[in-house]
Amino acid sequence: MDWASTTGERQRAGALVRVQTRPSVLYARLFAALGDFAKGVEYILLFIAIVFAIIELLALFIGTKLTRSITSAVDQLYEATKHINRADFKHRITVQSTDQLATLANSFNSMTTSIQNLVQEQKEKQRLEGELAIAQEVQAQLYPKLITQLETLEVHGFCRPARTVSGDYYDFLALNSDRLMLAVGDISGKGISAALLMATIHSAVRAYSIEDVPVLREATVGGGSSGVGSGLLLASESRGADASPATLLALLNHQLYESTPAAKYATLFLGIYDGATRRLTYANGGHLSPILISEDGSSRLLDCGGTVVGLFDNVSFPEATVQLRPGDVLVTYTDGVTEPENDYDEFGEERLIQLVRENRHLPLERITEIVTAAVLDWIGENEQPDDVTLVLARAR
Repeated sequence: MDWASTTGERQRAGALVRVQTRPSVLYARLFAALGDFAKGVEYILLFIAIVFAIIELLALFIGTKLTRSITSAVDQLYEATKHINRADFKHRITVQSTDQLATLANSFNSMTTSIQNLVQEQKEKQRLEGELAIAQEVQAQLYPKLITQLETLEVHGFCRPARTVSGDYYDFLALNSDRLMLAVGDISGKGISAALLMATIHSAVRAYSIEDVPVLREATVGGGSSGVGSGLLLASESRGADASPATLLALLNHQLYESTPAAKYATLFLGIYDGATRRLTYANGGHLSPILISEDGSSRLLDCGGTVVGLFDNVSFPEATVQLRPGDVLVTYTDGVTEPENDYDEFGEERLIQLVRENRHLPLERITEIVTAAVLDWIGENEQPDDVTLVLARAR
């Protein structure tokens, strides 16, 4: 209050009391009044300060260690990604802990192992695909390219493998200017093993169809008048180029039985057409019976035949002869033509006969296209279950 003036106004004059001292003196004055209790408070506060200091040091140590662990793990992962980027899939991260980062490192190691295995499998797959491509190219050369057509008989063959290579077999072999041999077969199984057996049969049929064909004769193995242990052996005699289809099947059966595993066998149809007499002499080793469609549209099965080739030894095969007239169409096929199924039923023999009958006057190539297209439509979007082979012959 300004008492000197007549107004008596109030004025701000700052602090009421101003003291200047050291903190230590203030501390001593404040706690001096507490006596011995002040010492206890001091110790308590000092203990709390020490505890907090220890906690801070532990936190600093743990934080530093955790930070180093995380940064080290991330750095190892980064270095590992650089190895992966260089296609070095053998690199592995060293795991020295059991935390989640170690789990991540183990997962990364597992991933690189899987990638390494996949790369190895891919290389192996590419190698096998290359070998299959070569096998496919070699097998394609086995099928007849330039077919000798007789004056009284025209022939055509087609094979569409279900896989890269086929286990089906067909061949045309001109024995002379008037005689032609037709062969159609189906090997048990699929893939490379079936293709190798197909090549064996192809070579054997052609070898046995030339001159100086050895004949199978019965011989006694082990002696004795009872004939126990008798079997078929190759004799040194020859029959030449007039070997019948039944003889050829017996030779092939003996060779396959001796040179292939017990589970391997083949079905095989062999026919020799004589243009001079217009007769087809044939033998069938367990193959689907060929169909003969006459000029008037009637059809019948050539059902003379025996068991499969290569499964049993000492087997003889029956033989039959059929007269072909101009316009007659012989249809020989494998089960890949008639056995494909869809939601309705299998393609079937009757549907095949009907297609060939309706188109029997068209070129054989066109008939083949119609039949194989119908089979493909019947299968639809499903995978082709078996090799499709169709061989047609028409007398003229």
